[in-house]
Amino acid sequence: MNADEAEIYEFLRGFPGVFVSVTEISKKLGNRRRIEVDRNWARPILRRMEMDGALESNPFGEYRLRQKEVSEINFKDALSNPSVPLGDTTIIKIQDVKGADTV
Repeated sequence: MNADEAEIYEFLRGFPGVFVSVTEISKKLGNRRRIEVDRNWARPILRRMEMDGALESNPFGEYRLRQKEVSEINFKDALSNPSVPLGDTTIIKIQDVKGADTV
């Protein structure tokens, strides 16, 4: 991961579960000269990070850090992540209760 990718990654960590536009990322992380040359300078970097699996995008071309699969998120993790509906989480997993009688 190069310096630009690390800076973008740290910036997106401040927005857990929220998609952020390329223009917003470019504006917040780029210096004035870099933005004057290309307003969306971060787009190719974001695309590469998406292809590497670090980010995900929505149909509007906005990016966020890749989320865990819903089945992997437990209840405590979901409380700290506003984008995960609590109905898709589990408090007790079947694997946690081995040898229990099934109804």
